[in-house]
Amino acid sequence: MKEEARLKLEYAIKELDEASRPPDLGSWKAQVEKEAKVDDEETLRQTYLYLNVIMHGQQGLEDAIGKILVGENILTPSLTTKGWMFWKQPLLAENQRKAVESAVIRWSEAKVAQVDSLLKTLENSPNKDDPGNEIIVLASVLDITSSCMQQLSADLKEILASTENV
Repeated sequence: MKEEARLKLEYAIKELDEASRPPDLGSWKAQVEKEAKVDDEETLRQTYLYLNVIMHGQQGLEDAIGKILVGENILTPSLTTKGWMFWKQPLLAENQRKAVESAVIRWSEAKVAQVDSLLKTLENSPNKDDPGNEIIVLASVLDITSSCMQQLSADLKEILASTENV
């Protein structure tokens, strides 16, 4: 693995570790359930906005990490007509690239499956239109996102460790 690729993986791992909620802080859902039971409309509104800001921040981070790990250059006319001038040797060997891609795919599939399961559970809930329940669902999605980020980070650390042994 080239130094530039190692640095990019380390950066992605660092960002994932910082963005995921540490287990010692507890889950978002447990924290929000305390506030969601409050009948104060203003508290519920502020909690809802706060969770949305966090969720959008995590989505932006996920997009950036995805581009770092499996992004591709967009073909432009200068690249197609003079592509040989811009060619660079790949940073990762084929097996390393496939390992990173499969880690990203597992991350994405796990998140989608868990969120879909949560949404199906919500559809069957009798109080699905309750504002407090909506906040708890947002917090649950944040928990899912956090656990999936931790798993991706662990997978990338494993890939990085395996390349250092070679």
